[in-house]
Amino acid sequence: MFGKVVCILMLISAMLIYDIPRFSKASRRDRFMYGAILVPLLYLGFLFVTAKPWPNLDTLFNLLISPAKQIVQWLDPTNS
Repeated sequence: MFGKVVCILMLISAMLIYDIPRFSKASRRDRFMYGAILVPLLYLGFLFVTAKPWPNLDTLFNLLISPAKQIVQWLDPTNS
């Protein structure tokens, strides 16, 4: 767990070192979008460090794949 924390802190610090000078010059819309992207990244980073079985990107992809499989089954002529 200590290694994961160090990894996340290094990534966050590198991102902030690069982005802080540009963030102060950004428009309000850009700042909002940066924050909107940052929230899921922080959540996924928390899941990475703590290894909690909470919903993550795999859960989202599984929700999207199930309807796609149904559509393929409906359109598959070998199933009829």
